[in-house]
Amino acid sequence: MNTHELKNLGMRKCVSLVSKAWPQAAFHWRNRSLFRSVWTRVGRAILLCGVSMAFLFGAWQALIAFEFVPSYRLQWQQMAKENITRVAEQALQNANANALSLTHAQRNDALLEYQSQVDELILAWPNSAFRMQLVHRLQQLAQTKNLHIVQMKFTPMSDEQGFEAGALDFSLKGSQAATYAYWQSLNQLFQNGVWPKLIWRLLPSGEYSLEAQINLLWDAEDAFTDTGVELKADSLVKPKSLSLDDRVLPDHSVAQMRLVGTVQTLAEPHTKLFWTILQSGRQISSVRPGQYLGIENRLVLSLDAKGLWLGDEFGQPSTLLAWEKVAP
Repeated sequence: MNTHELKNLGMRKCVSLVSKAWPQAAFHWRNRSLFRSVWTRVGRAILLCGVSMAFLFGAWQALIAFEFVPSYRLQWQQMAKENITRVAEQALQNANANALSLTHAQRNDALLEYQSQVDELILAWPNSAFRMQLVHRLQQLAQTKNLHIVQMKFTPMSDEQGFEAGALDFSLKGSQAATYAYWQSLNQLFQNGVWPKLIWRLLPSGEYSLEAQINLLWDAEDAFTDTGVELKADSLVKPKSLSLDDRVLPDHSVAQMRLVGTVQTLAEPHTKLFWTILQSGRQISSVRPGQYLGIENRLVLSLDAKGLWLGDEFGQPSTLLAWEKVAP
């Protein structure tokens, strides 16, 4: 059986099935009057259009699947995904930038605080009042760098060639960077010091140990600067008898004055009389309770650990002149 016979056999089978199901349609088909009516022609046109559209749609999808034709819908979806990914990456970068900015600001604040402490130490050196607070200041400096203090002491030594001498011994534990930075700070601060002992080693716990000794020298005359000792010595040679009614520094404002020290007279019978040393610009004067001070005519009331208390026109404490550095 060839192809033509198979085609005829299949057609006859289809016609017989259609004749059994729709005998009227089969009758009109055989008489060639099936598509004479308007509705049958419309239905045939709709069928042909639907089959054509289905064929075209399938062909279009096949071309898109094999990437012969670009799909704008897929491109839009890909661009939307890329945009979402880009927004997420930008948000992550902004969060990282904010975290880095905060860390940078905190680090700058820590560096500024550390530098201010070092500058304070350098400006105070070699003041004898600072020498009394030497160990305390260095302990505070070590605590700011999270260092564990094992030992820290200052031992006076015999004078060398007219200079006062002393030995600073200390032992610290901490991180490598912290111990090294602490040693650098001391080496910068005490530039005239000699290091007879300097041991820096790694401990089994992972921390670093810094054990050192530095010998320091002070100029005996320069050590008394701004402490009131020189003024005290001058007061013994040339005692001043100031009246309580006299105004001290009448051409200066109280806001420009600094409290730099105190002096106790050794003359009898006023062995417990204290004078307060004030500095305004380059002029230094001494006052005692009961005197008036400055162009504001403030009454000097009392002196304590906070500073010098000044009274108003009613005699009540209203102004405090704090110590310039630390109370001597």
